[in-house]
Amino acid sequence: MRWLALLFAGIIFSLGCFEIRPVEPPSSSSSDWVSPTDYIILLDNLKRSMAEGNVQNYLRCFDQDHFHFAPAASLFNNNESVWLNWSLLDEQASLENLLVELGGSGSSLSLLEADLQDVTADSLRYVGEYNLRINHDDTTFTTLFRGQLQFLIRLNSFNEWEIERWADIETHPDSSWSLLKLRFTQ
Repeated sequence: MRWLALLFAGIIFSLGCFEIRPVEPPSSSSSDWVSPTDYIILLDNLKRSMAEGNVQNYLRCFDQDHFHFAPAASLFNNNESVWLNWSLLDEQASLENLLVELGGSGSSLSLLEADLQDVTADSLRYVGEYNLRINHDDTTFTTLFRGQLQFLIRLNSFNEWEIERWADIETHPDSSWSLLKLRFTQ
């Protein structure tokens, strides 16, 4: 009996050593990422990430190991050193710099599919027109970026679609997505 009383006293004493911490509210940053089991879901994730300024979800749209970006031809000349080794880190830096400039203002991306081709059983070639509206205060720079993009989209090992290659084609002078990237890379 004495042994049981000592054990009970020890348990009561040890409970005093621990404090229950207050419940923390859930994180305010929520993710609305949808597993891109279809290329349309992937493109919706891309559009949503641009509208919300969600860098992590934006980067999740791309192949982490084999991503390649080909800028609009008119911007390649005189900027070869920027574009030759363009990587996801450059993609991230460009978007983060843009978001700092926006100061929370929204943007919107619309894509209009022009062509879709099966390249292999696990890859597609998507061609589409884009309109990217970026709300900023710089009056010397356009807020509407328009052009054509070509994506090589592949299934990854998780059976999710991701963009491996991206070519930007200028269709309107001084308003390509490449120009936006270049502006916020430097």
